[in-house]
Amino acid sequence: MTAVAAPIPPPFFSPYLDDQSNKINSKPVPWEGYQRAKLLSADELSLLKSINKLPQGQRSTVFATQGPQYAKLYIDLLRKLQRVDTVQAVLVSISDMLSDSSTIHLYHDLNSPVNPEDPYGPLLKCLSMEEEFAVLGSLRILALLIATDPKPFPQTLIPTLLVSLQGLLNGSRLPLWEVAAQVLGAVLGRKQFRQAVWQEENCISGLIKSLKSNPNPQAQYWAICCLWQLSFEQVAAEGLDKKYDIVAVLTNVAKAAVKEKVTRVVVATLRNLLAIAPSHNLPSMFTSKLLPFVVSLQSRKWSDEEIVEDLEYLNGELKTRFEGLSTYDEYISELESGHLVWSPAHETEDFWKENGMRIGQESDGKAIRRLVELVTTSKDPLVLAVAVHDIGQFVKWGGDKSKRTIDNFNGKTKVMELMGHENADVRYQALMTVQRLMSQHWTK
Repeated sequence: MTAVAAPIPPPFFSPYLDDQSNKINSKPVPWEGYQRAKLLSADELSLLKSINKLPQGQRSTVFATQGPQYAKLYIDLLRKLQRVDTVQAVLVSISDMLSDSSTIHLYHDLNSPVNPEDPYGPLLKCLSMEEEFAVLGSLRILALLIATDPKPFPQTLIPTLLVSLQGLLNGSRLPLWEVAAQVLGAVLGRKQFRQAVWQEENCISGLIKSLKSNPNPQAQYWAICCLWQLSFEQVAAEGLDKKYDIVAVLTNVAKAAVKEKVTRVVVATLRNLLAIAPSHNLPSMFTSKLLPFVVSLQSRKWSDEEIVEDLEYLNGELKTRFEGLSTYDEYISELESGHLVWSPAHETEDFWKENGMRIGQESDGKAIRRLVELVTTSKDPLVLAVAVHDIGQFVKWGGDKSKRTIDNFNGKTKVMELMGHENADVRYQALMTVQRLMSQHWTK
């Protein structure tokens, strides 16, 4: 899968939104009353009455000659009208007009020195309305216009759009989440949005929550497509796994996937992470046992050639990079990934006899610093238990200065706090390690 700077979004899928649109379309709007109230000019009223008389299928002929006037009319109406039912009707009219792709550029052309935020400013105003369709309908239009606009989106308007999206993505209503995920996927084709979404983060957390809780293949596909596009940014490729455990999340989704398109975007995203930021993602790829999983995927028949190519790339790169890893290297990779389990290195006394001193001395005690970091920040009882156990092993086998090293990183305090942890294994490992920390005099 290749990144595209400004893709034309696929057909927007939302039966919920379509049903709402149909209901709004069936209600007449008293435009004459607006004209009497001087909210509409005589020319604007004439344009509205002319187009409303025609069936949807015949309106394209009008747009072919009067399209610019209608694009300007609809955006101007959103700018000055406040009533919910009127705003709803205008949004439906814009969506209907944009169903003919030849009209899209008419909205882009509204941008001018007089109205530098057009067509987006009036559409974004709808996001602040306390009415569901006004928000969803404007988001659908924004997705199409942003993704196809040859000009940059006004930077000052990005936060307004992302606040709306993050609320829907972290909400509990699936039809609203589906709209937001598709909108996010459309705008992430633009580099300025990839950078803004990465900095804002709450949109990403909504995607990750969905991947962990919603097994619906279409929802998985939309969420992973967003992550795939983000992974083209260097800073995102470097940080996605550290912040969101993305390698493990994607691997788990792919293992249970029932649709080829879900596997396709997972594999494409993993390829990006490995190609763009290998040092940041290899540790988790190792501990997630990605290589054997890739090999198992290669044994299947795929209709999409891109899956085959991406799997070949992953297989070759992972084999090359993992080949010849020592038990110590494996331990350090697991430690860097943060996904600690009771693998043999942790429980084998010979490993600590051979490597205890090295773990404390290499890279100014980077491994010990990482253990203390995990003890301090992790919420996973298994990770806490293993990390505390390893600190105890380091104290036992790491030499005379091992206790001082732990204390310098504030590790002793953190381990002592875990003696009161709710998990029994964490409490036991913390008790054993504290006994080792307190058993001898400090070495000066």
